[in-house]
Amino acid sequence: MKSDLLISLEIVDACRTPRSAAALCGQFGLSVATLKRRLADVRNMGAHVESVKLGARWVYHLANEPMVSDRLARWIELERSRSLV
Repeated sequence: MKSDLLISLEIVDACRTPRSAAALCGQFGLSVATLKRRLADVRNMGAHVESVKLGARWVYHLANEPMVSDRLARWIELERSRSLV
């Protein structure tokens, strides 16, 4: 089972390319409210995930990707290798 932190980090990783809220919710099995909470969490950690309304949908993308890319990849790697057993 994935930790909340890992899911949040993977959402940021997915936002390297613009993604709609519906696509992110579907990919991670989240409600819109939960997605917004996760995005707030990662924004507080320094990921600048921008949201832009295009027509009837919201699109999210990682605006500071060059600055956080290496750190994000390493953090995901560490979180995936972590074992609670």
